[in-house]
Amino acid sequence: MKYRRISYLLFFSIILALELGLVLYLVLNKRMVLGHDGFELFAQQWFFVNSKVAHGQIPLWTPYMTQGNPAWWYFSFYYRIDIFTNILMLFSHWIKGIHFLPLFYGGLFFDKFILLAGVWLLAKRYFSSPLTVFFVASTVLASSITMTQNSFPLILCYGLPLVIYLLHRFFDTWNWKWLFFVIYFYSVISINTIYFLPITTLAVFLYFFIYYIGSFPVLIKNFKINKSDLIWVFLILILLSIFCLVLSLAKDPLMHVNAPYRQPDGSVDLMTFLQYGGQTNYTKWMELVIGISPNRDYTLYMGVLSLPLIFLGVFLSKNSNRWPLIVSAGFFLMFSQATVISVWAYDAWPLMKFYRHIGYISPLIKLYWCFLAGFGFEQLFDHQRIENPRSVLYKSLFSGFFLLIIVIFLDYLALKPERIFHLLREFCQPNQSIYMKFFPPYFCAMILNTAFLMLIGALIFFLRAFVKLSEKTFVFVTIVFLFHLTNVYGYAYQQIHLRSFPLTNEQYDLTKFQNIPFVPHRSLTQDYSLPREALVHSLKGIKLDSFNNFTFSDLIKPLYVSDVSLQPVHKLLLTFANNKISPVLLKLVGSSEEKVQFFTDAHLAVSDQAISSAMKDKRYAGDLLFYQSPREGSLRSQTDLQSMDLSQNQRIMIPYQVTSFSPNEIVIKVDALQHKGLWLEYCDAWHPFWKAQINGHPCSLYKGNLAYKALPLEQGMNTVRLYIEYKPLMLVYYFFMFSSFVWMIAIVCLLVF
Repeated sequence: MKYRRISYLLFFSIILALELGLVLYLVLNKRMVLGHDGFELFAQQWFFVNSKVAHGQIPLWTPYMTQGNPAWWYFSFYYRIDIFTNILMLFSHWIKGIHFLPLFYGGLFFDKFILLAGVWLLAKRYFSSPLTVFFVASTVLASSITMTQNSFPLILCYGLPLVIYLLHRFFDTWNWKWLFFVIYFYSVISINTIYFLPITTLAVFLYFFIYYIGSFPVLIKNFKINKSDLIWVFLILILLSIFCLVLSLAKDPLMHVNAPYRQPDGSVDLMTFLQYGGQTNYTKWMELVIGISPNRDYTLYMGVLSLPLIFLGVFLSKNSNRWPLIVSAGFFLMFSQATVISVWAYDAWPLMKFYRHIGYISPLIKLYWCFLAGFGFEQLFDHQRIENPRSVLYKSLFSGFFLLIIVIFLDYLALKPERIFHLLREFCQPNQSIYMKFFPPYFCAMILNTAFLMLIGALIFFLRAFVKLSEKTFVFVTIVFLFHLTNVYGYAYQQIHLRSFPLTNEQYDLTKFQNIPFVPHRSLTQDYSLPREALVHSLKGIKLDSFNNFTFSDLIKPLYVSDVSLQPVHKLLLTFANNKISPVLLKLVGSSEEKVQFFTDAHLAVSDQAISSAMKDKRYAGDLLFYQSPREGSLRSQTDLQSMDLSQNQRIMIPYQVTSFSPNEIVIKVDALQHKGLWLEYCDAWHPFWKAQINGHPCSLYKGNLAYKALPLEQGMNTVRLYIEYKPLMLVYYFFMFSSFVWMIAIVCLLVF
């Protein structure tokens, strides 16, 4: 037993060291993720952690995203914050004065550590040999490369194996603490991936439905809740209540959803569900054969040895544990191909109408296949389970010839590069492929490299047909694993190299923590002469408006893809939709004028429609301030906007000073001694959670000019403090920050004990 524990520890340490080596390569070479959701993950995490480090605040607001936006919204509550980043925010005072990029890769490393822990524990349940556990875990970890779109593949499945393992512990013993751990862990890892709840919950349900389909009577017969379990049941109810609270807090009636093809409530229709994002064709699995991953969103290659082993695991293994994986892999394969299974899931499974990109769940299918390859591996390389030498001979010969056929196919492709380009166009979107910048000789070299590896794999299987394994036969197995690890981790290194690029020293310094500056004017376009803008401009793939959280670009309208905005800003821009560069609009949004504006008077309006009509009037030059107040609208007579002189100019230029600025707060000093009835408007989106103080005393904050924050000043010196406050949300944030720290320790304890 002691020997087995040492073996497990050694193999686990090898995988951990290999993963750490990839991270060190990225850190030491100052490499940045190439773009799209990969950089969005970096930018959002930098923004959150930087706000905590530099300003001592968890950001509730993103001032440079679509003219001001809540830092939460329906699809991505606590946007892109993982367990490691939560812990960084908890101990933010320890990381001042350093660069964030190494910490960012530390977060990706810990995500994969969670994946490794779950796969390791679940594989130990399936397989008796440390060798098989090592094979499965190394295959899963090395093939999970997400540098250009982190949010889809790894987050989708990195916690799933651990959830399945913990639920096994629950059903085995009916000890309710294990169900508590499941819900606790699932709530922590899924809080930033609510988008994936329908897929992951369906995966868990389907797996256990198949696992217990033949033993439901026995399972129900053993069901029990002891008195000692009541405390765990109580804690489970509390956790579920917290999670429901989180979902309710994430909703915001002022949010305007701009995400492509989504309905106002965030759902998608059936045709969008089936088609959006593409990748619903079977040819994408050609990546398993040719060893090239053209998709920017995920990787599917599992190494040379895995291909025949999957076949052996599915059709020839006698291990009954494989059936839930086989059925689940088949179900989700059909689901990802936009078949009748997809239509059923859309109609029948909760929350599925909010999911898109069904073709992008391929890494979940690959996860199942990696375990199925493990069932094939134990038939050929686990000497403790080998019963029939003749069966080993046949299976080994089959595997060798299987790979030789693929070698012939790859040689056929390499003879003419145009065949490779045609193949790539068949199973990827050429304009999104990370390989399209390379010349045909590069493709030929890649194909021939895969063919050479397939040939070595075939020789290994042929050699296995005539090698008798015993407990003392380590040379052959060592050769097998050296080849396998070289194969899969060589592929991993190649992928992270292609999906990242080196930063200059000047660009690397941009990842330091710093105070977020106040930008006095809003711009029409990006200024690529600025270092941060230039860095973002050099990225590949889709660029998102959330990048502005990193660049500090305050734009009138996002030039990059924008999924959400607030209704007040949307209404203001819609008012001038027919005249995109209206001088009036430039004044109102703080472009030709500064974002902090002053008026000698303000006019109470009855509705958004009345203000919008006045703004469309040709007499209106943008020099009047209209405001609304739900509380005071019925107590004071509203201004008749139609009869007033809309051409008058009530703007006034007076000196002011922004003495403090952060995502959650701005402090403005202004001397209004010579003016009476003066109003201040701050051209940042209005939201009911924002509050105001003047000289330390609370005051009313109104919605000005359809979209912004406005308030009357006192005569004399004014210190105006605008700040956002949302105490229930802050409690939830700190709950998940402490929970993340607890789970970092708990995962290590699960592995050790």
